[in-house]
Amino acid sequence: MYTEPLKIQLQKYDEGGITEPGVEQLYSELEEWAAENPDGGIEQDFSLQVLGVTANSSMLFVAINRLGIPVKNVSFVYSLGLKSGEWIWNRVRLHLSEDQMGVIMPDCAIPLLVDLSPEQETLFGRMTESNQVGEIEYFTYDRAE
Repeated sequence: MYTEPLKIQLQKYDEGGITEPGVEQLYSELEEWAAENPDGGIEQDFSLQVLGVTANSSMLFVAINRLGIPVKNVSFVYSLGLKSGEWIWNRVRLHLSEDQMGVIMPDCAIPLLVDLSPEQETLFGRMTESNQVGEIEYFTYDRAE
């Protein structure tokens, strides 16, 4: 059982003030999502939650830190696809650098956008809760003080 409800954290890039059009609305929608999903994430773990595709063909995720400690420079290999063997991403290395993301605090979710090709977007459109497969491998991080 979680001790704290999930909170949305700004990327370090956005901490100085949100200047790009649409980003403020994105964070507002993420705040609503977190309020509806206060127990989001996996207890004592770091996870990704797919939220959908944006208007500019990027996959929107939230990276959720339920490790109980602040982390930075998070890296992992990510796969997402269909059980039929078709992959949106197959073993793609992702790095959430401290320079861009900052320190990801415990019980926080931080947005992550990854560009999609038209083919990847089509596959995502066919993905359902029952036919999807996702995996995080080779997870590393630095503990933040």
